[in-house]
Amino acid sequence: MNIIITGGHSGMGFELSRKNLEKGHQVGLIVRSESRKKEAQQLFSGKNLPLFFVADLSKRDEIEAVVQEIRKIWPKVDGLFNNAGVLLDNLYFSEYGNELQLEINAISPYLLAKALKPLLDNSHNPFIVNTATSGLNTKKSINIPEFKKPKKFTKLFGSYIDSKLTMVLLMNHLSKEWENVRILNVDPGAIKTKMTAGGGMPFWLKPIRNIFFRSPEEGAQQLYNAAFGGDFINSGAYISKGKTKKVKLEIKASEIDQLLS
Repeated sequence: MNIIITGGHSGMGFELSRKNLEKGHQVGLIVRSESRKKEAQQLFSGKNLPLFFVADLSKRDEIEAVVQEIRKIWPKVDGLFNNAGVLLDNLYFSEYGNELQLEINAISPYLLAKALKPLLDNSHNPFIVNTATSGLNTKKSINIPEFKKPKKFTKLFGSYIDSKLTMVLLMNHLSKEWENVRILNVDPGAIKTKMTAGGGMPFWLKPIRNIFFRSPEEGAQQLYNAAFGGDFINSGAYISKGKTKKVKLEIKASEIDQLLS
């Protein structure tokens, strides 16, 4: 199979890339820059090596451009793992004026999926697996203007959760429109990665992280099992702790237009 992975060169994403390569799949990794590409190339060895595509996923024109590069090499894409994400330490904005976590964690995977749709359509049984998070049902409603330009910043439990919720709602919206593509949102649980050790984590959670968070390999296995294990066949599922949970909210087409404007 031809598999595209974002965020596939470090942490949980690296373990996911390695697992797909070990299973004999052709893997294409989208990395942010040429320097990241050179660093990532040193991480892989063996007969089956990934292809590398360069795109800053916070820039929408680069998403379109990288898909054109993929089309030159592969006539189809069988699976997409939307795994790239950020957990930021403060309030930053994309060049489109959106809170940066929202841009990278929600809007970018949605636009990438839509751009790859013609290649997914060429596959017999295509899938998209998105890396979600827990706590999505703590929100009683969505507020697109507030998500785009929050009045205050809260580490982890603020804009980050908003961005992951928005991503799941966008992908669930696609799952209702795309009958031929199986779309799954997977909460891999609390994982020890560079992201969860960084400045975006509340200080009081870091000691807990060191003791109780699970390994990247365990998180990667959950993402892989969702795609290939056969236990989750219903598109639009939100999978947390190995079980399907219902996401209480939905996003309207008008709200998507507002999000992308």
